[in-house]
Amino acid sequence: MTDVSVRTLRYYDREGLLAPSQRTEAGYRLYTDGGLARLEQILALKFLGFSLDEIRVYLDASPQGLEEALRQ
Repeated sequence: MTDVSVRTLRYYDREGLLAPSQRTEAGYRLYTDGGLARLEQILALKFLGFSLDEIRVYLDASPQGLEEALRQ
C-alpha cells in the first residue's frame, strides 16, 4: 500500500470519505479492516484520475456502481 500522510487522512475525514472507527485518548485515528479497504479503493480511484467528489459518489453507491465506474 502507498504511504498516506496524516494530513491526507484528516482531509478525507473532514470531507466524509474516510472516518476512523475510533480515536485513542491521545487522538490517534484507528481504522478497521473495512476502513483500510475503503482507503485502498479511494487511492486506486484517485490514481485512475477520479475526483474526490466522484469517488464519494461511487463509494456511497452500491458495489455495482463502483464496478461500472471502473469499466468506464
